[in-house]
Amino acid sequence: MVIAYKFRSSAQIPFALDIIFERRLYCATWRGLNDIVEGTPVISCPRERAKDFETHLRAVQKQMEGLRVCSLSQTFDSHLLWAHYASAWDGLAVEIEIPDLAPDVYEVKYGGFMCPVNPDIHSIEEDARRVLSTKHFEWKYEREIRIITRSQWFELVSPVRRVIVGSRMNPAMLEALHLICERKNIELTRTGIGDEGIDADRIHFP
Repeated sequence: MVIAYKFRSSAQIPFALDIIFERRLYCATWRGLNDIVEGTPVISCPRERAKDFETHLRAVQKQMEGLRVCSLSQTFDSHLLWAHYASAWDGLAVEIEIPDLAPDVYEVKYGGFMCPVNPDIHSIEEDARRVLSTKHFEWKYEREIRIITRSQWFELVSPVRRVIVGSRMNPAMLEALHLICERKNIELTRTGIGDEGIDADRIHFP
């Protein structure tokens, strides 16, 4: 199994609760991704092959229209992830398990701004998924895993393992999460920052 984390801001707590109670991840249309150059296939070929490559490019773009994406991280130990995706430490990260060989799960590859496609190397479907699992190297800190599917929901085979809350979470929200996690037998921890980076310590409630 692969351990992954879904970050949610304090305003998105209801979405985190959906993961906990329904055991599923929401997959959004890829056009909502936060990097404006994502989902941009390009071609490079000899002039005499231009027509073939352009036909392939258009087919890849059409194939992409039916695909949806859910973004996860392989780590919670990143200041930038908590700042960007957990509303400056008052949100949370939901820890989940994903099967190693799940066919719609991809480890994001980091490189240039755009993803080259080539009909001599990949099929239309393969290139469509390659484009959506490629990001610019500046995003490498995210250590992203992506679910790329045609379904709105990705069903989890295992219940949520752990919820990690940011150090700035509202106390009332934290108490509510405590009650939920206790009922669902989910470990509840809170971020702390030490000499070796970010850790997640169990919370002791009175």
